[in-house]
Amino acid sequence: MTIRSANVRGQSRRSFVKSAATVAAGAAAAGVTGAARGEGASPPNALAAGTSSGRRAQPAAGKKAAAKKKEIERIFLFIHPPSTLSYRELLKPNPTVEENFKKVVAEKGPDEKNFACILQGGKGDKPLVEAACRHFGDRCIVDPNDNSDETLILLARDLERTFRGRGNHGEWNHYELWSSNNARRWTEGFKKRLAEKGYTYDPKRASMETFGNWTGCHHKYSNFMARYLELSAPAVIHAETHLSTLKGFPMAVKEFVECIPLDRHVLLLMFRREDGWPMAQYWDGLRAIWEPPHTATVTMNPRRVEIFTFSTNALIPVSGETRTLPDGFIADVGDGCHAAYTTIVGRGKGPAFYKEFRTALAGATIGPRHNRRTVMWAIEV
Repeated sequence: MTIRSANVRGQSRRSFVKSAATVAAGAAAAGVTGAARGEGASPPNALAAGTSSGRRAQPAAGKKAAAKKKEIERIFLFIHPPSTLSYRELLKPNPTVEENFKKVVAEKGPDEKNFACILQGGKGDKPLVEAACRHFGDRCIVDPNDNSDETLILLARDLERTFRGRGNHGEWNHYELWSSNNARRWTEGFKKRLAEKGYTYDPKRASMETFGNWTGCHHKYSNFMARYLELSAPAVIHAETHLSTLKGFPMAVKEFVECIPLDRHVLLLMFRREDGWPMAQYWDGLRAIWEPPHTATVTMNPRRVEIFTFSTNALIPVSGETRTLPDGFIADVGDGCHAAYTTIVGRGKGPAFYKEFRTALAGATIGPRHNRRTVMWAIEV
C-alpha cells in the first residue's frame, strides 16, 4: 500500500480580451464578440457597459424577433484550446489532438441539433475558431461572458449559499469560488448569446460533451457549466488519448478504457498505464460550488493499490480525506479546483484483475465530505 500526496505544477494562464482583429472573418459573421477570460483573470468591472457587460441591444421587433426559437440538443464545449503537451515538455503544442478537435467540429457541425462553444486559452485558438464557425455557422459561440447586474446577483447568491452550505471558517478556498464565478459568467453569457441567435435548449433533454487537456480547467468547467446550465446529466468528458493530453497523472497513461456513472453524479474514469496496470480517478460531474465535495469509500485490500492525492493548484496545499481503512480506503473525488483529487493504481495486470479492480471501485460508497469547523475560542492564560 502506497499513499503519496503532492501539488501539481501551477496551471494558471494569463487572461486576455480577444480583440476583433484576432478573430477570423467567419467567426465575426457568426457573432463572436465574447471576451476570453482564462486562468489568472481578474474580475472585470461589473458596471462597465458594452457587450462584455451582457447589455446588448435587443433585436428589432418584427418577424425575426417573433420567430420561434430553434431547439438544440447537444453542446460541444472546448475548454481552453489549443491543446498542449505535458508541463514536463513546457506546454509545447500538441498538433495531433488539435487536428482531432478540428475533425470533431467537421463531423458534428452539419447536424442542426448540435451547437459549439469555445472557451479559448490565454493565447487564443484562431484555427479552431475558424473551423468551428465554418462547420457550425451561427451555431457557434466563442468566449461567452456576462457581467450584467443579474449575473452579479447570481454570483452573490452563490457566495451566500456556499457560506451556508460549506462553512465560513476556511472549509473551502477562494480558488474554488473564483472558478465557479468564471463558469457562472460564461454560462450566463452562453445562454444570452444563444437566445440572441434564435436558439434555445431544454435542460432535461440537452447533453454536453467537453474537450480539453486533462487538467483542472477541463474538470471544473465541465462540472460547473453543466450544473449551471441545469442539465440533467453530467457532461461526457472526453479522455481518449487522441482527444486529450492526459497531464493530470503521476505517470504515463497508455489508454482510456471507460467512464462509469455513480451515485451523486460522480464519474469514475478508468485507464490503463503503459505497464498494463489499471488506474482510475473519481470526478464530480454535476455539483454546484455551494455543495460539499465528495469522497469515495472503497472495499478492497489496500495492499493491492497505490494511491496518489494531488492539489489542482500549486499554490494550495493538499487538503483531502484520502486514507486507508482496514478493509479498503477512502479516495477524494476531484472537481478541478478544490484541494484534493485522487489517482488509484491497481497492483496487477490482466482481464481478471481489471475486473476485480473495476468492480471494487465502481461499488464505492459516494458521500459528501463534511468538514465544517467549530469556532475555537481563544482563552487567555
